[in-house]
Amino acid sequence: MNPREALEFARPRFLRRCDAPSTRKAYDREIARFLAWLHENPTSETLFDYRDHLREKGLGPTTIRWRTTVIKRLLQWSTRRGFLDRDLTADFTPPKGKTGFAPRVLSAGELARLLDAPDRRTARGRRDAAILVCLGVGGLRAGEVCALNAQDVLIRDHEVVLTVNGKGKKQRMVTLPGKHVALFRAYLAMWKKCRKPGRPYFWGGRSDSKRMTVAGIDYLVKRTGEEAEIPGLHPHALRHTAATLAIRSGMPLHDVQTKLGHSAITTTARYLHGSGQAGD
Repeated sequence: MNPREALEFARPRFLRRCDAPSTRKAYDREIARFLAWLHENPTSETLFDYRDHLREKGLGPTTIRWRTTVIKRLLQWSTRRGFLDRDLTADFTPPKGKTGFAPRVLSAGELARLLDAPDRRTARGRRDAAILVCLGVGGLRAGEVCALNAQDVLIRDHEVVLTVNGKGKKQRMVTLPGKHVALFRAYLAMWKKCRKPGRPYFWGGRSDSKRMTVAGIDYLVKRTGEEAEIPGLHPHALRHTAATLAIRSGMPLHDVQTKLGHSAITTTARYLHGSGQAGD
């Protein structure tokens, strides 16, 4: 039974916890909406993506807080009862306040410190640094980084171009600045098999053929964050950071939307607050 099937199986058992029929009906309605939206197995990014989906529908913070809270409780209960093998909610907090949007964003200095933390003399260090660049500079989701294959990464003299397969099978191009070219070339110098089309670009173990997992990236980001004295870091915070720093650098909002793969520019516009450009 895969995680998505496990949630379907857990659903009626979770609902039996609700004493009031009205509460049970309301929870069941929200879970049905979530499962109808969920087309793949849940990961630690799922609640963040579901929150963004609800924002793109134009729902307010109170409604989004209610809907994501129900799903967070379902996921937590399913983990405690053994339907899921790990907690997928530890880093997610339902939106609060009038705007409902207060993402964690690193400063440019903190991001630089994080990217410098891995030991680039080693194969693992080069891999970790390249993954962090994809997250914190490219704004990719952890799952999108895991899905990269050799043919999806084009290293040019002055840039690295990523072909990203995002949510809803939407493909987009993300360009990384030229200062990261040397890192990606150094990574491939140690892991030449990752150049072959169809092979995972980022390996997840000692083998260079085992694809990196979202759980592996979660651990990588948290561990490297602690090394860089930035505790409690999550991959989605790096996505927020990439968006905010891009806006601060003067990148047009619609280009940031394309970079992140947002369906609606209103979702991207929420980063204006963190960039200091709100109301401009």
